[in-house]
Amino acid sequence: MKLFTASLAALLAPVFMVHAKPTHQFDHFFPGWNERVQTILRENCSAPYAEYLTGEVPEGVGAQGIVNPLIDCILEVFPESRKAELATGALVLGLIPTILQTIGSSTVETALVGLRRPLLGFLISAGSPAVSMTKTSDFARSVREFVDGSEPREMGIDALRWSRGRGKWAVLIALLEYVVVGGAVANVLHLAWELGVYAVAIFAPDTIFGVPLWTLGASLIHLTGCLALWVRVRTRIVDSRNGQDYNARTRPLDTWVPTQLIPAVFQPSMTLELRQDKGSTFWFYVLSWIISIGILAQVAFGTLVLSGLLFFSLADCLIIVGRYTLSAVVCRAVVRLELSGMTAAMVPVKGNDMVEPEQVVLTGWKRQPSEM
Repeated sequence: MKLFTASLAALLAPVFMVHAKPTHQFDHFFPGWNERVQTILRENCSAPYAEYLTGEVPEGVGAQGIVNPLIDCILEVFPESRKAELATGALVLGLIPTILQTIGSSTVETALVGLRRPLLGFLISAGSPAVSMTKTSDFARSVREFVDGSEPREMGIDALRWSRGRGKWAVLIALLEYVVVGGAVANVLHLAWELGVYAVAIFAPDTIFGVPLWTLGASLIHLTGCLALWVRVRTRIVDSRNGQDYNARTRPLDTWVPTQLIPAVFQPSMTLELRQDKGSTFWFYVLSWIISIGILAQVAFGTLVLSGLLFFSLADCLIIVGRYTLSAVVCRAVVRLELSGMTAAMVPVKGNDMVEPEQVVLTGWKRQPSEM
């Protein structure tokens, strides 16, 4: 819980760093045009810049009254060729939400990872600030297909589950997952900070919350997906200690490490069952509908915010797109690895098949029989 709270606080930090009249948005820009804009501020727009730095808003004009004159002054000095580049860069930045949608993880995938590894699922949602477009019916169908065991085992990860060196593999894979996902989160938060604090949005130049709020929106959508999955799916750990093939080689890892720090492929077998009561079904579809609307709103808001950022060279815009894309690809790869591991460790329950009570234990799976 402490780790979750710390991660959420880190994600919310850029949003809470909002001032009514920010006076630092022109202190620094991305490398491409930083020197050019700083020179214009010193030599051509010193008067409106000095007024902007005071933070004193003239009566009757609103907070934008000290920002807009400075923006107009800079644009008047800009050559036409740079204005054309500015427009092209705005187009590129505006495409970021759409680009990330095509390569990012869906809400269902992130929620499934969060079933067994909540911390990793939360970090993945923070490291990829876009959500694949999902209709309410698609969300429900994806959940049912995974529960029925229809997920393809394309990665051949089953062999690792029973390998003799699975303890070392578990440590190596877990470490690699948290390092790369942590790097993706740090990259996204750094971009949210820079594009919020050291950038100017044309539609609201007196604010700095646009990009951080867009970043936070993706995590909230993913967390809603986790809640929807929780009300719809029941998870159970299968105890196979009485089985004929149970031995020191095939039993789950006997370790004190919390399960959410162990890759799914090395965890004990699990069944997923759909809850059939009307209450669960109702709230599942309500949350699925909220997710669908939230995705549309998040994409529209992200396009509005990012396409309205000013004073970025085309090269800087491409670097920003590349950084966001890299984070999304890394998180997507970890999601696919975890889902393949979950599939390898899952016992499908189809139709009216039920797991016998003696086959199921909900706690204490790490305690192995003394005779083993």
